[in-house]
Amino acid sequence: MQLKTVYTSLLTMVALVFTATSMHAQCETWEGSASKDDLENTHMFYRDALKAKEFKKAYPLWQKVYESAPAADGKRALHYSDGRTLIKEVYAIEADESKKEVMLETFLGLYDKEYACYPKDKTGKDKKGYLLENKAFELYYTFNHDRSVIFDVLEEAAQLSGEDLGYSVIYPYADIAVNFFLDKTLDGDKARGVHEYLNKVCDKNIAGNPKFSNYYQQQKDLANQRFEQIADEIFGCSYHLAKIKPEYDANPNDKATYESVYARLAQYGCTESEPLMMEIYKKMETDLANKKAAQREELARLKQEQLDNNPAYVANQAYKTGDYNTAVTKYKEAIDQESDPSAKADLHYYLAVTYGRKLKQYSKAREHIRKSTSLNPSNGKPYILLGDLYAKSARSCGKNGFEQRMVIIAAVNQWSKAKSVDSDPEVQASASKNINAYSGQLPAKEDVFMNGYKVGGTYKIGCWIGETVTIRAN
Repeated sequence: MQLKTVYTSLLTMVALVFTATSMHAQCETWEGSASKDDLENTHMFYRDALKAKEFKKAYPLWQKVYESAPAADGKRALHYSDGRTLIKEVYAIEADESKKEVMLETFLGLYDKEYACYPKDKTGKDKKGYLLENKAFELYYTFNHDRSVIFDVLEEAAQLSGEDLGYSVIYPYADIAVNFFLDKTLDGDKARGVHEYLNKVCDKNIAGNPKFSNYYQQQKDLANQRFEQIADEIFGCSYHLAKIKPEYDANPNDKATYESVYARLAQYGCTESEPLMMEIYKKMETDLANKKAAQREELARLKQEQLDNNPAYVANQAYKTGDYNTAVTKYKEAIDQESDPSAKADLHYYLAVTYGRKLKQYSKAREHIRKSTSLNPSNGKPYILLGDLYAKSARSCGKNGFEQRMVIIAAVNQWSKAKSVDSDPEVQASASKNINAYSGQLPAKEDVFMNGYKVGGTYKIGCWIGETVTIRAN
């Protein structure tokens, strides 16, 4: 047990010594070195070549001085940042993939080594977040590196930089988050979180960082455009409401606009609990009510138009208003247009009513009564009408009491005919009422005898009636 403890302690000491030695090696300067002058000159030469953009010339000189004094004079991180600049340029023109792989590995290592040796910037602020941002930027734009690696770097940079994240990595962060959501590497909550974070960063710097506010605005717009590809899937009502509401506010009374706004917001999960949705819903309810009212008005108009073009309807309306001549004209027109026998019989009956009851043209009334009964023999109303007209004509068609009672017999005959052909209760009741009312007006047997006739004989009625009746007596 004691041997194991000692062994573990020795391993720990070795590890610490190795780490310290490694740290010392990567932060070694030329100060105190026997090659200091040579290293300083080489440093100057590669710097001059770099400024002249002679990258192929500068690269091996940088390699030489970096291997011996990676931290330069201990006051400047130039060898790390210059190395990254040179590697980018040489990498772009290098054809050998194995060399490029080494270059990339070296490039990435320069960030960690710089932080290990120069963890603070000139103001004394920890610069790890900045270095990680720069690293992610180059991996994304320069090396088109593995997106998972870049995303991990961005996540760490976001934790360290917070709302001071640099504008240069705003779009890469958004682009990778969207792609990862689409391939199901990220869930909706995480993608939404990235979106919220990036907008918070941009909004803070747009408002409080005048020097770079335009850059943050540009990157915010680009990032949000990228998120639009998945907006329907990850954002709820409030997000879309903020975007769509200005469209409504610009034209709130345009039906097409507010119907479109309502449909889209409903698609994104907005309900009537949202004031704007309720406002539009009420407008749509009013529109629907107005539409139904308009449809009813149009239906009524069309119906009226149809009726106005229907001569039977016009005839009925004319009859009700006392315009009997128009009624006669339109009934005749309706008869000419009608092909159904039953309907045509009714029209002849209405025409007979107009002639008989209103115009007192009894002969014409009887003409149409007969046409009606010939078309529909089972309808008792025309017979009742004819009986009524006979009864009304009793005084005018009879010179004395006997002749007038002969006309009553003709009327009773018509009412009796109505009862015999039509079982309709209304017809039966009407005919019976008339028969009962006029049966007492039949002549007495003495009157028949005194006038030279006998009961059971026949009598020819004159006047417009012109009928022969069988004489009956009370």
